[in-house]
Formats: sequence, C-alpha cells, structure tokens
Amino acid sequence: MADKKRDLVVHYDELLGKVIFYSTDVENTAAIRAKEFDGVAPEVAFFREQSADDAEKSLGHLVFSLIDLNSQTKICIRDYESEAHAAHAEMVTEWQEQIESGDPEAQFHFSGELYVQAMKSGSLSDLMRADVLLRASAAQGHAAAISKLEIWSDLKSIAERRIARDSKHPTP
Repeated sequence: MADKKRDLVVHYDELLGKVIFYSTDVENTAAIRAKEFDGVAPEVAFFREQSADDAEKSLGHLVFSLIDLNSQTKICIRDYESEAHAAHAEMVTEWQEQIESGDPEAQFHFSGELYVQAMKSGSLSDLMRADVLLRASAAQGHAAAISKLEIWSDLKSIAERRIARDSKHPTP
C-alpha cells in the first residue's frame, strides 16, 4: 500500500499498440487536472452498487470508449462513437422531457447544448432558447447557471457576431 496518494494515468501508445498504466504521485498530475476539462467522474457509489463483474465491465467499457473517442487509431472493441452519439441523443431527449416540468438541471444542460448548436448551425432561435433556459435555471437557484450568467453576455455576443457573420458569408 502506498504511503502517499497516487494517481493512475492511462496512456494509449498508438504507434506501439499498447495501453500503458502509470501510477504516479498525485502532485505529478496537478497541472493536468488544473488545465484539462473536469474529466469523466463517475461516483464510486455507481460502481459499488453493481456486482464486482458488472463494475469491472463498466470501468473497462468507460476506459475503452474514452481511448477510442480520443485517438486516431481506434482499438475497436465496439463502435464507441456510435454508442456515444446514441447516448447523447438519449440524454438530450431526457433533458427536453425534464424541461417540461421545469427542471433547472435539465434547463442548464440543454441551454449549453443549444448554444453549441447555435454556434455550429448559425441558428439565432437556438441561441435565444439557450438564453431563456439558462435564465430560467438560474432563477431557480441552479448554482452553475448562476455562475455561467456572469459570462453569458460575452458568450452570447460572440455567438451573435458569428451567426451574423456566417449569414452574410454562408459556406457552400
């Protein structure tokens, strides 16, 4: 047993065709954790609620899917990209259903989804709906929505300028 807290780093070396696991002092990953997105962070309880075999399968599925979704050379245990698209579509459907009952968590997440769609498609109506949902979520006390509102006017302005620019110069 280690005396100091250690982190596990999973590295996929595509050239060698190896998945390498490194155990390192937690201080060595501080810069990574500070710089990168929040990561995928299932609660330990999620795994403990399952049988040992199912928990191991769940973690393995998660590792393989993240490797394939973030690499050029896929391991191809499954078609994780299609699974991710299907799971995302299911999640969006769930948010839309939860929004009908005024769920602030769903409003917050779907507002982010609409913002991304607005940026990709140039849809001002998606941007306006994102604005309405974010404000509704914040009005109900959703902490992340309240925090996002602090920078929302800048994000919204960026999107509006991009949509206006793209509508003047559409790509073929």
